[in-house]
Amino acid sequence: MAKLAGDHVQVLVDGYELTGDSNRISINEGRDLFDITAFGDAVHKFSPGQRTMALQHTGFMNSAEGRSHPVLRGAAADGLFSLYLGQNAAPAAGDPVFSLLARQGRYGALPQVNRMIPFRARFANRGEDGGWGIALTQPVSVTGSASGSAVDNDGASIRGGLACLHVLGAAASDAYSITIQGSGGGAFTGEERTLAAFTLDGRALGSEQVTIEGRIPRYARWRAEAGPGASDRIRIAVSLIRK
Repeated sequence: MAKLAGDHVQVLVDGYELTGDSNRISINEGRDLFDITAFGDAVHKFSPGQRTMALQHTGFMNSAEGRSHPVLRGAAADGLFSLYLGQNAAPAAGDPVFSLLARQGRYGALPQVNRMIPFRARFANRGEDGGWGIALTQPVSVTGSASGSAVDNDGASIRGGLACLHVLGAAASDAYSITIQGSGGGAFTGEERTLAAFTLDGRALGSEQVTIEGRIPRYARWRAEAGPGASDRIRIAVSLIRK
Protein backbone atom coordinates (compact mmCIF):
# COMPACT_ATOMS: atom_id res chain seq x y z
CA MET A 1 0.00 0.00 0.00
CA ALA A 2 1.40 3.37 -1.02
CA LYS A 3 0.74 6.62 0.79
CA LEU A 4 0.60 9.75 -1.35
CA ALA A 5 1.17 13.13 0.27
CA GLY A 6 0.09 16.54 -0.97
CA ASP A 7 -2.35 19.41 -0.58
CA HIS A 8 -5.02 19.38 -3.27
CA VAL A 9 -7.67 16.96 -4.46
CA GLN A 10 -10.58 17.43 -6.83
CA VAL A 11 -13.03 14.85 -8.14
CA LEU A 12 -14.94 15.31 -11.40
CA VAL A 13 -17.72 12.92 -12.40
CA ASP A 14 -19.65 13.19 -15.64
CA GLY A 15 -19.46 16.94 -15.91
CA TYR A 16 -19.88 17.73 -12.21
CA GLU A 17 -17.38 18.81 -9.59
CA LEU A 18 -17.44 16.92 -6.30
CA THR A 19 -15.77 19.63 -4.26
CA GLY A 20 -15.38 19.51 -0.51
CA ASP A 21 -13.86 16.91 1.78
CA SER A 22 -13.02 13.99 -0.47
CA ASN A 23 -11.14 12.34 2.33
CA ARG A 24 -10.56 8.77 1.20
CA ILE A 25 -10.05 7.30 -2.27
CA SER A 26 -8.93 3.73 -2.99
CA ILE A 27 -7.76 2.61 -6.42
CA ASN A 28 -7.50 -1.16 -6.82
CA GLU A 29 -6.10 -2.97 -9.84
CA GLY A 30 -5.08 -6.55 -9.23
CA ARG A 31 -1.88 -6.54 -7.21
CA ASP A 32 -1.71 -2.73 -6.94
CA LEU A 33 -3.62 -0.89 -4.25
CA PHE A 34 -3.22 2.83 -3.62
CA ASP A 35 -4.97 4.21 -0.57
CA ILE A 36 -4.98 7.99 -0.83
CA THR A 37 -5.63 9.38 2.62
CA ALA A 38 -3.64 12.53 1.90
CA PHE A 39 -3.47 14.28 -1.45
CA GLY A 40 -0.57 13.28 -3.64
CA ASP A 41 1.58 14.45 -6.50
CA ALA A 42 3.18 11.10 -7.37
CA VAL A 43 2.23 9.69 -10.77
CA HIS A 44 1.66 5.93 -10.96
CA LYS A 45 1.04 4.08 -14.23
CA PHE A 46 -1.76 1.55 -14.50
CA SER A 47 -2.08 -0.96 -17.32
CA PRO A 48 -5.39 -1.09 -19.24
CA GLY A 49 -7.87 -3.52 -17.75
CA GLN A 50 -10.46 -3.85 -15.05
CA ARG A 51 -10.10 -1.68 -11.98
CA THR A 52 -12.40 -0.44 -9.27
CA MET A 53 -12.57 2.73 -7.23
CA ALA A 54 -14.18 3.53 -3.93
CA LEU A 55 -14.78 7.15 -2.97
CA GLN A 56 -15.90 8.63 0.33
CA HIS A 57 -17.01 12.23 0.10
CA THR A 58 -18.90 14.63 2.34
CA GLY A 59 -21.93 15.95 0.47
CA PHE A 60 -24.93 18.14 1.30
CA MET A 61 -28.10 16.10 1.01
CA ASN A 62 -31.21 18.25 1.00
CA SER A 63 -33.63 16.37 -1.18
CA ALA A 64 -36.65 18.20 0.22
CA GLU A 65 -35.43 21.51 -1.19
CA GLY A 66 -33.74 20.01 -4.24
CA ARG A 67 -30.34 21.28 -3.16
CA SER A 68 -28.48 17.98 -3.10
CA HIS A 69 -25.61 17.60 -5.54
CA PRO A 70 -26.88 16.80 -9.08
CA VAL A 71 -24.81 13.61 -9.26
CA LEU A 72 -26.45 12.32 -6.10
CA ARG A 73 -29.97 12.60 -7.46
CA GLY A 74 -29.63 9.56 -9.71
CA ALA A 75 -28.99 5.93 -8.84
CA ALA A 76 -26.02 5.59 -11.19
CA ALA A 77 -23.38 7.69 -12.88
CA ASP A 78 -22.01 6.62 -16.25
CA GLY A 79 -19.36 8.83 -17.76
CA LEU A 80 -15.85 10.06 -17.26
CA PHE A 81 -14.42 9.95 -13.74
CA SER A 82 -11.32 12.04 -13.03
CA LEU A 83 -9.39 12.45 -9.81
CA TYR A 84 -7.01 15.44 -9.75
CA LEU A 85 -4.16 15.51 -7.25
CA GLY A 86 -1.49 18.11 -6.54
CA GLN A 87 0.81 19.69 -4.01
CA ASN A 88 -0.59 23.17 -4.54
CA ALA A 89 -3.39 24.64 -2.48
CA ALA A 90 -4.97 25.72 -5.77
CA PRO A 91 -5.39 23.62 -8.92
CA ALA A 92 -2.57 23.82 -11.45
CA ALA A 93 -1.76 22.54 -14.93
CA GLY A 94 0.69 19.66 -14.77
CA ASP A 95 -0.89 18.13 -11.65
CA PRO A 96 -1.36 14.35 -11.87
CA VAL A 97 -4.83 13.07 -12.67
CA PHE A 98 -6.41 9.63 -12.78
CA SER A 99 -9.18 9.23 -15.36
CA LEU A 100 -11.31 6.36 -16.55
CA LEU A 101 -14.76 5.73 -17.98
CA ALA A 102 -17.03 5.14 -14.99
CA ARG A 103 -19.60 2.37 -15.33
CA GLN A 104 -22.12 1.19 -12.77
CA GLY A 105 -21.23 3.97 -10.35
CA ARG A 106 -23.67 3.54 -7.48
CA TYR A 107 -24.17 6.13 -4.78
CA GLY A 108 -25.32 5.05 -1.35
CA ALA A 109 -26.54 7.62 1.17
CA LEU A 110 -29.69 8.03 3.22
CA PRO A 111 -31.25 11.41 2.34
CA GLN A 112 -31.40 13.59 5.42
CA VAL A 113 -32.73 17.10 5.10
CA ASN A 114 -30.24 19.82 6.00
CA ARG A 115 -27.55 17.35 7.03
CA MET A 116 -23.94 17.08 5.92
CA ILE A 117 -23.36 13.36 5.55
CA PRO A 118 -20.68 11.20 3.93
CA PHE A 119 -21.55 9.07 0.93
CA ARG A 120 -19.66 6.33 -0.81
CA ALA A 121 -19.47 5.68 -4.53
CA ARG A 122 -17.96 2.72 -6.31
CA PHE A 123 -16.84 3.00 -9.91
CA ALA A 124 -15.93 -0.03 -12.02
CA ASN A 125 -14.91 -0.38 -15.64
CA ARG A 126 -14.76 -3.47 -17.80
CA GLY A 127 -11.53 -3.20 -19.72
CA GLU A 128 -11.81 0.37 -20.95
CA ASP A 129 -8.56 2.29 -21.03
CA GLY A 130 -7.73 4.66 -18.25
CA GLY A 131 -4.93 5.51 -15.91
CA TRP A 132 -2.66 8.24 -14.63
CA GLY A 133 -1.95 11.33 -16.70
CA ILE A 134 -1.47 15.06 -16.28
CA ALA A 135 -3.87 17.98 -16.14
CA LEU A 136 -3.66 20.29 -19.15
CA THR A 137 -5.90 22.50 -17.08
CA GLN A 138 -7.74 22.15 -13.85
CA PRO A 139 -11.26 23.63 -13.99
CA VAL A 140 -11.00 26.96 -15.81
CA SER A 141 -13.55 29.45 -17.13
CA VAL A 142 -13.36 30.47 -20.79
CA THR A 143 -15.11 33.26 -22.68
CA GLY A 144 -14.43 33.38 -26.40
CA SER A 145 -11.36 31.76 -27.94
CA ALA A 146 -8.55 30.80 -25.57
CA SER A 147 -5.61 28.42 -25.22
CA GLY A 148 -3.90 26.86 -22.25
CA SER A 149 -0.19 27.05 -21.52
CA ALA A 150 2.14 24.38 -22.87
CA VAL A 151 2.53 21.44 -20.47
CA ASP A 152 5.87 19.62 -20.64
CA ASN A 153 5.53 15.82 -20.75
CA ASP A 154 9.33 15.38 -20.53
CA GLY A 155 9.61 13.65 -23.90
CA ALA A 156 7.47 12.38 -26.76
CA SER A 157 5.53 9.11 -26.71
CA ILE A 158 4.83 6.77 -29.63
CA ARG A 159 2.20 4.63 -27.91
CA GLY A 160 -0.72 7.06 -28.09
CA GLY A 161 -3.00 7.83 -25.20
CA LEU A 162 -6.30 9.33 -24.11
CA ALA A 163 -7.70 12.85 -24.05
CA CYS A 164 -10.25 13.65 -21.35
CA LEU A 165 -12.68 16.58 -21.22
CA HIS A 166 -15.17 17.67 -18.58
CA VAL A 167 -17.61 20.47 -19.43
CA LEU A 168 -18.44 21.80 -15.95
CA GLY A 169 -20.20 25.00 -16.91
CA ALA A 170 -22.34 25.14 -20.05
CA ALA A 171 -22.51 28.12 -22.38
CA ALA A 172 -26.22 27.84 -23.14
CA SER A 173 -26.70 28.14 -26.92
CA ASP A 174 -23.07 29.03 -27.66
CA ALA A 175 -20.96 26.48 -29.50
CA TYR A 176 -17.26 25.92 -28.84
CA SER A 177 -14.71 23.70 -30.59
CA ILE A 178 -12.46 22.14 -27.94
CA THR A 179 -9.25 20.39 -28.94
CA ILE A 180 -5.92 19.16 -27.59
CA GLN A 181 -2.83 20.24 -29.51
CA GLY A 182 0.71 18.89 -29.45
CA SER A 183 4.03 20.59 -30.18
CA GLY A 184 7.55 19.18 -30.29
CA GLY A 185 9.20 22.36 -29.05
CA GLY A 186 6.35 23.96 -27.16
CA ALA A 187 6.16 27.08 -29.31
CA PHE A 188 2.66 26.55 -30.75
CA THR A 189 3.39 29.07 -33.50
CA GLY A 190 2.16 27.02 -36.45
CA GLU A 191 4.11 23.80 -35.99
CA GLU A 192 1.51 22.29 -33.63
CA ARG A 193 -0.92 19.57 -34.64
CA THR A 194 -4.31 18.52 -33.33
CA LEU A 195 -4.13 15.39 -31.19
CA ALA A 196 -7.81 15.13 -30.26
CA ALA A 197 -11.04 16.94 -31.11
CA PHE A 198 -14.03 16.59 -28.80
CA THR A 199 -17.63 16.37 -29.93
CA LEU A 200 -18.83 18.08 -26.74
CA ASP A 201 -19.21 21.71 -27.74
CA GLY A 202 -19.77 23.46 -24.43
CA ARG A 203 -23.54 23.79 -24.69
CA ALA A 204 -24.31 21.24 -21.99
CA LEU A 205 -22.64 19.62 -18.99
CA GLY A 206 -20.95 16.35 -19.80
CA SER A 207 -17.70 14.47 -20.19
CA GLU A 208 -15.87 12.75 -23.03
CA GLN A 209 -12.81 10.55 -23.50
CA VAL A 210 -11.07 10.36 -26.89
CA THR A 211 -8.43 7.84 -27.94
CA ILE A 212 -5.20 9.27 -29.41
CA GLU A 213 -3.32 6.97 -31.80
CA GLY A 214 0.41 7.08 -32.50
CA ARG A 215 2.92 9.72 -31.50
CA ILE A 216 2.21 12.38 -28.90
CA PRO A 217 4.75 15.25 -28.88
CA ARG A 218 6.52 16.40 -25.75
CA TYR A 219 4.32 19.47 -25.19
CA ALA A 220 0.53 19.61 -25.15
CA ARG A 221 -2.15 22.21 -24.50
CA TRP A 222 -5.91 22.65 -24.71
CA ARG A 223 -7.68 25.11 -27.00
CA ALA A 224 -11.29 26.33 -27.00
CA GLU A 225 -12.50 28.13 -30.11
CA ALA A 226 -15.80 29.98 -29.84
CA GLY A 227 -18.33 29.66 -32.62
CA PRO A 228 -19.86 32.68 -34.39
CA GLY A 229 -21.50 35.04 -31.93
CA ALA A 230 -20.54 32.99 -28.88
CA SER A 231 -20.14 35.24 -25.85
CA ASP A 232 -21.18 33.16 -22.82
CA ARG A 233 -18.75 31.64 -20.35
CA ILE A 234 -17.94 27.94 -20.28
CA ARG A 235 -16.01 26.04 -17.62
CA ILE A 236 -13.88 23.06 -18.61
CA ALA A 237 -11.23 20.67 -17.29
CA VAL A 238 -8.90 18.84 -19.69
CA SER A 239 -6.32 16.13 -19.09
CA LEU A 240 -4.03 13.85 -21.10
CA ILE A 241 -2.99 10.24 -20.50
CA ARG A 242 0.00 8.92 -22.42
CA LYS A 243 0.43 5.16 -22.73
